[in-house]
Amino acid sequence: MILFNLLTLSPAAARTVAHLVLTERLATDVFVDEAIENYCLTAAGTVSTEPLYRVLFLTKALLYRRIELLLQEQFPDNDFRIYATAVTQVNDAEAERVRRLQPA
Repeated sequence: MILFNLLTLSPAAARTVAHLVLTERLATDVFVDEAIENYCLTAAGTVSTEPLYRVLFLTKALLYRRIELLLQEQFPDNDFRIYATAVTQVNDAEAERVRRLQPA
């Protein structure tokens, strides 16, 4: 299993991704952190901030590429930053919910 993380500057895109992942049965629950303050270094060497939105969900590791391709298809001009974190431990009830997702 993995914890899929998607970061975007667009609140509308974050909400749409959440709905898409759920309706495609690629996750059972999706969490959207809204307006996380993102600090970044500008080309001029100064620190700037911008609001960032994070979409987070637990899924099967073998679904990562399918999700990535779906997002590229649905959002061809996206600003997404995507990464996954391996999940080594999860309670039995949650593991069973993830097992019922789309076949990998």
